[in-house]
Amino acid sequence: MWQFFADNPWVAVFSVITVGSLLGMVRFGPVRLGAAGVLFVGLFVGALDEDIAAALPAGVSALGLALYVYTVGLESGPAFFRELRGQLAVMGGAIVALAVTAVVVGALGHGVLGISGPFLAGGFAGIGTTTPGLAAAQAASGDPAQPAVGYAIGYPLAVVITIMFVAALAARRRWVARRDPGSGLPATLVTRTVHVTREIAWADVPGVAEHRVLASEYRAAGAPARVATRLDRLHPGDLVEVVGGEEDVAAATARLGELAGAHLLDDRSTVDYRRVLLTNPDLAGHTVAELRLADTYGAAVSRVRRGDFDMLAHDGLVLQLDDRLRVVMPRERSGEVTRFLGDTEAKVSEVSAVSLGLGLALGFLIGIPSLTLGSATLALGTGAGPLVMGMVLGWRRRTGPLVWTLPTRANLTLRQIGLLLFLAIVGLSSGYSFRENAFSMFGLKLLAVLAVGAVVSYALMVLVAKGLGQSRERTMGLLSGYVGNPAILAYANSRVSDSRVNSGYSTLFALSILVKIVCVQLLVGL
Repeated sequence: MWQFFADNPWVAVFSVITVGSLLGMVRFGPVRLGAAGVLFVGLFVGALDEDIAAALPAGVSALGLALYVYTVGLESGPAFFRELRGQLAVMGGAIVALAVTAVVVGALGHGVLGISGPFLAGGFAGIGTTTPGLAAAQAASGDPAQPAVGYAIGYPLAVVITIMFVAALAARRRWVARRDPGSGLPATLVTRTVHVTREIAWADVPGVAEHRVLASEYRAAGAPARVATRLDRLHPGDLVEVVGGEEDVAAATARLGELAGAHLLDDRSTVDYRRVLLTNPDLAGHTVAELRLADTYGAAVSRVRRGDFDMLAHDGLVLQLDDRLRVVMPRERSGEVTRFLGDTEAKVSEVSAVSLGLGLALGFLIGIPSLTLGSATLALGTGAGPLVMGMVLGWRRRTGPLVWTLPTRANLTLRQIGLLLFLAIVGLSSGYSFRENAFSMFGLKLLAVLAVGAVVSYALMVLVAKGLGQSRERTMGLLSGYVGNPAILAYANSRVSDSRVNSGYSTLFALSILVKIVCVQLLVGL
């Protein structure tokens, strides 16, 4: 019966993707497996017949992995380089923690229990939930199935233990944060109409200079409403629409006067507002100020929605395709503003074949050079090469007419397709070896080593963050990014509502992948 899958490998691949995706939707306590469900279903199917692995199409897993890491790099690159200076100490601490973890796993697993390097390398990638790390271990190993066995054992272990760490952090109320950079952007944005009761310069309002609040609409006493493109002094009787986080808007309101009885935005006779989809490729990679909406149309951007997050617009915010801009504009010019920004749904999923092809080609090229250290060979390979190139190009955003970034929806679609293909192939090709090794005394030894490594690794990261004066909320995000699992991030966000969680995740996510790739290649050489 199972020979059918060996004779029809594409049927096997997409059947695994289908069933594995369904498994990934099932909730196990506070988390779901997500895409990892495809890996475990692939292991089960691959374990049924040894011939299935031999029949799988060559090169598909490498292509899937490249698409996944390149799109991850495009998205995470800007955050990585933005946080580089302010979070350099935390990044250095994370590198040390990962290196110590690799030493512990290697010494305990190979030195004490005699487990070979490829199994330990895959297990190290598993407790780091890093798919590119698994690919690097497979590329450096003589038998790609061995790292997959270690990965499959370490992955669920990592999710369970990390959830326990995050839950413990969430329960901590007393936590000294001596050097936390601040709460960052607010978790949610609000809009309030404020009645001004004293004369005051807008620049003196709390949060204005720090870009934490802005004015979107203004009406002087006895005058019609207008877009608040430029504000100088406010006078008693004026009305101003203030946008920002709940606490920041409350502080601004207290300085200005009091909440008004009516909402300025309810009257759209002269000033209109709407969400406009940015699909004009000529505007991607430019800042809000560079749109020159105020000078050209008398309009202003108050919010930018990217994916599931609302950001307060300010002059230096860099825009990308598929951003939804909340634009406040003169009613008679709304059509012109909309046409200028694009607002074409059909372009949301369009991908520039030139920039995507060139970016991937450059990523594969920088992955070719290698360095031999004793019995280990280090190379960026197909896992880290496209990731590094994606980070750099995502940070650059555009080069002349070439826009490197992708629309958010297109990025997520390509990422999902790439990851599912890679995990399905890895599971099917490694299932038979997993059956022979995982459910044995050897498997129990490897499980014990990885459990110790996981606890040591996550504890070190928490100690590093606390020792460097990071807040409890940012530490939860840092740990989520250090492990590199979106399910952990989602769980952390469900326990606390603070933008520092997502900021911490972005700080370490891409860096941890790169460090893990180096570590797994060193472990393979044991």
